[in-house]
Amino acid sequence: MTARIWFAAGGSRGNHGSPNVHFAIEHSCDGYFYRLGLKMKLEGIQTMIDMFDLDKRTGIDLPHEVVSTTPSRELKARLYPKDPEWKDIDTVYSSFGQGEDVLTPMALLRAHSSIGMKGKMYVPHLLQEVHAIAAVGNDPTRSDYRPERPAHTFERAAPKNLGIPVDQSDLVVHAMWSVVNGAGTATGIKLVGFDIAGKTGTAQVVSLGKEGSEHKDHSWFVSYAPAFKPEISCVALIENAGLGSRFGAPAVRAIYDVYYAKTRTVKDKPDNNIALKVR
Repeated sequence: MTARIWFAAGGSRGNHGSPNVHFAIEHSCDGYFYRLGLKMKLEGIQTMIDMFDLDKRTGIDLPHEVVSTTPSRELKARLYPKDPEWKDIDTVYSSFGQGEDVLTPMALLRAHSSIGMKGKMYVPHLLQEVHAIAAVGNDPTRSDYRPERPAHTFERAAPKNLGIPVDQSDLVVHAMWSVVNGAGTATGIKLVGFDIAGKTGTAQVVSLGKEGSEHKDHSWFVSYAPAFKPEISCVALIENAGLGSRFGAPAVRAIYDVYYAKTRTVKDKPDNNIALKVR
């Protein structure tokens, strides 16, 4: 007997049948990932976390970067001393980000972009170059003296090669393309002539049944474009907004519109570009 995966969202109910991974990504089918998580077990999930550096600093050239919180037996035992044992239900929740998973937007963006880059994961940076500055003052013993500062150009570190098989990365890329350009959860942000690949996400803030805007779910959308030859990657996290498909994805679309308007000639620009209509 083949089990079916049921869903209830936005007042609609139905089932996704027995989906494959492409369908599960395209339609954001949590049930698929419940089962995948149980097959992988916590150790398998932790292997992926380590592979994508989700439990480490990204290395971005900004101070005080926070490290994401990822699931582990030690973390649960520390947070829940009265119920310290790791159970299958904890694996289920962790498999789709509803456990003790607290990822930073930069860590998620870096991991997601690496799939589009055929398994190459880069260190993000803001600094391009530092111009030379002459010394201020002539007496190094004075408190107001400032030594000269030489010029410095940013040198990109070699990317981490994740070793993702091409057929696997292609499968995920096509699925994320379908999220926006097929029948997926973010088709409303489709940008004609500039295919976006992405994934919507809805992060539960508190247990179901709570009311009030401060208890609404967080809206996520992580993406890059063009889908098959990436130039730009973008992530949106809108706190207490609701579904990722309704809020996170449209916010990102506006950024892509501006980027597209600045990098393409007028004849190449699509009719549905929001940025062109407001310039």
